[in-house]
Amino acid sequence: MKRTIVMILLGTIFNLGQTGAVAAKSLSKGLVDTTSIRLDVNPVNGIPHQAHFTSASVATFGLLVKQLAPSAADFPAISTVPGFTFQYNPQLQVFERSSSSLGPVYVERPQTLGMGKFALGVSYLSVSFDEFNGKSLDRNVKFRGLGHNDCCNAANPPPSPGFPAFERDTADLFFEDFELRSHVVSFSGTYGITDNWDVNVLVPMVVTSMFLETRQRLNNESGTNTHFFDVATQQRERFTRFDDDKVGVGDIQLRTKYHLYGMGGFNIASGLTLRVPSGDEDNFQGLGDSTLTPFFSLAQEYGRFDFHASSGVEFNFDDSDRSRVRYAGGVTLTLIEQLAVLADVVGSSGLKHDRLSQRVDEFVNVGGSSTIPAPPITAHKSVRTDIVDLNVGFKASPFGTQHSAVAFATVFIPLNNDGLRADFIPAVGVEVGF
Repeated sequence: MKRTIVMILLGTIFNLGQTGAVAAKSLSKGLVDTTSIRLDVNPVNGIPHQAHFTSASVATFGLLVKQLAPSAADFPAISTVPGFTFQYNPQLQVFERSSSSLGPVYVERPQTLGMGKFALGVSYLSVSFDEFNGKSLDRNVKFRGLGHNDCCNAANPPPSPGFPAFERDTADLFFEDFELRSHVVSFSGTYGITDNWDVNVLVPMVVTSMFLETRQRLNNESGTNTHFFDVATQQRERFTRFDDDKVGVGDIQLRTKYHLYGMGGFNIASGLTLRVPSGDEDNFQGLGDSTLTPFFSLAQEYGRFDFHASSGVEFNFDDSDRSRVRYAGGVTLTLIEQLAVLADVVGSSGLKHDRLSQRVDEFVNVGGSSTIPAPPITAHKSVRTDIVDLNVGFKASPFGTQHSAVAFATVFIPLNNDGLRADFIPAVGVEVGF
């Protein structure tokens, strides 16, 4: 934990000082390059070869990156008021607690902070992405039979009629090891403009690391004995490796909420969340799009139980196919005045299929020692994901209810297999009010 925070602080200072520097290779570019199958440029039997399988593999993994990025950057956000809520009593001229419950953590609660009140919070979560669409990313990702695009020289642009046998040659790609991990430290500040109106800003700092090892194999099924990674040694199998870390700001969220009604333990509120694309999508730290989410939240207290729910539609300004419905709901049980346990379901669903496209360069060999790009091809894929998690944990006010300090510890457990998922996501945090 200490090492992660130090990396975030140092990375932030470094990034601020690198405005004129040349950007290093991003994690998504490293993923694509590591999975690209490039052949030796030296000719075999007088036939120069290079990059014949590159287009197929780049298209495949370019589309994979486009699927990974929004899933990996969609970190859960804590409620604008995860701790105590207050309301001013003009007769007594004091602030009084407006809720006896400590409330949820990752479900937006309808109660507001209180006029003139200010709260600062910090939370940390660690995500190790283990599965993609229900399949393990470690030693369980295989792409067999990547096709040959049959481009042989500048005089015979693809497809070349002179070498039809090459079309039977294929390449296989296997993930030997894959790790994608994010450490997210989010800083949150909420201010009560009135008793019923709050504004909030949430700034996440993200450390993202990726490690990838692949095994690539050429299958010269045409019998031409032409395709090699190294012509001199006739190498048909090789390993590639990529290992890097990135530190940066995630997508900043600007939120506001208005308490519409409260009586008899029942409360309802509406609000807006503006998500700014400040995170780097290529390093899996941001969506890359601006979104606006109008939402409603409600809660009902029955004795020690607090039942709550929230829902809204996230409109994506840059890519309407990525617009989603976000929803959450559950219950908080107060065990004693200073301690509560909670269980919530947190999820989101795409409104329609996201049409993904990836432009990929073809190649034509020139003289057996270099390549020139031919007109690019475009690969397409249509996806839709439903992300549903169970969030369980506890909240506590360690210094008593007379002090506006609340701590929490929870864990996210996936309830379905869509998209990029972790086996579990631990999260901790603290909020202090003034």
